[in-house]
Amino acid sequence: MADTAPLHRRLRQLPRSAWVIFAGMFLIKFGNFLNVFLVLFLVAQGFSAAQAGLALAVVGLGTFVGNMIGGTVADKFGRRSAIAVSMFGSAAATAAVPFTDGLVTTTALVGLVGVFAQLYRPAAGALLVDVVEGEQRVMAFAVLRLAVNVGMAVGPLVGGLLSAASYTYLFSGDAMFSFAFGTLALLLLPAGRPPKAAVTVAEATGKGGYREVFTDRPYVLFLLSMVAATFVYGQATATLPLHVTDAGLSNTAYGLLLGLNALLCVVIELPLTKHTERRDPRRVIALGLLLLGAGMGLTGAVSAVWLLALTVVVWTVAETIYTPIANAYPAEFSPAHLRGRYQGAEGLAHTLGGTLGPAVGGLLYGINAPLHWMVCAAVAALGAVLVLGAKPGVRQTEAPAAETPEPVPAATN
Repeated sequence: MADTAPLHRRLRQLPRSAWVIFAGMFLIKFGNFLNVFLVLFLVAQGFSAAQAGLALAVVGLGTFVGNMIGGTVADKFGRRSAIAVSMFGSAAATAAVPFTDGLVTTTALVGLVGVFAQLYRPAAGALLVDVVEGEQRVMAFAVLRLAVNVGMAVGPLVGGLLSAASYTYLFSGDAMFSFAFGTLALLLLPAGRPPKAAVTVAEATGKGGYREVFTDRPYVLFLLSMVAATFVYGQATATLPLHVTDAGLSNTAYGLLLGLNALLCVVIELPLTKHTERRDPRRVIALGLLLLGAGMGLTGAVSAVWLLALTVVVWTVAETIYTPIANAYPAEFSPAHLRGRYQGAEGLAHTLGGTLGPAVGGLLYGINAPLHWMVCAAVAALGAVLVLGAKPGVRQTEAPAAETPEPVPAATN
């Protein structure tokens, strides 16, 4: 069994293409300066806070569109092509942002950045499924999350220094990291085209596209559970800071709570995944969502910083339990020629939950804060119930894979 091997050996057995994706994800999350500093940049340019918020909302809309387009591009033209177009397009649009004038032009351009910057996501997920054997996929997605978390933790520190010098430097740096991932993709990744036979059969029978994805009832249940999960998890940055302030604590205390979350993710996720990956995915995800709801739900009942830290530990453990399994789970549903679209639909679910979470959560918190935290617990519990019904059908999902996966190199000492 794969789970009996030491963790370091498991990691060394992952194919080269997987490590290229990990490296690329680290680069673009490290250099994700536009999303982090866009509001500050626009206010510094003389735009109002409301106008800056509008521009940020348009970026979110762009990511919504990019997810959907990206899944189609990945399935029709190959994973590598989708990643390259995404990264080079994002680099060009981001580099141009400091040189725009006017609200309409700037908002349109950052919306375009949102489209390009998210277009790669379904392709990266589909390619990871293509090249990594089934028993290794959960661990591969856990490593992917590690790369993302480390990049997001360190990148803003560098971005702050660059923004102090010049916003042109800041956005040029963002563009450079995107360009670097695009170059790595072209040089080191396989094309990742779905098998022609599967595409031909799908076209002949009228099947394929997002229509097939969204008529896959068990998968739709999974997607709804991910909307619920992201809705609740989004409160960590939407309403948790409001609760911390209302409890009379400082911004520093809130920063420490988020730092605790990031540290725990980095330290415990891979070892924990080694034990959860062999379990029933639906039960693992359901357990994680129940813990997520418990951690967030208890937030409203405590105000001391050490008690809040305990709630953070609970929902962070939940995050590390369900997220790697959930990220790999779409592969259990998707035929090879639709992997990009299935990944795109999952990204859409996270985008929808991430949009509804701050909007609805903020509104509900303002009306009745204790009720808000109870609703979070209930939404997470609903997600757990939904995912228990998300059992993949009997369709063949493993063969044929997109092109021929790389041979797995033997572990070396």
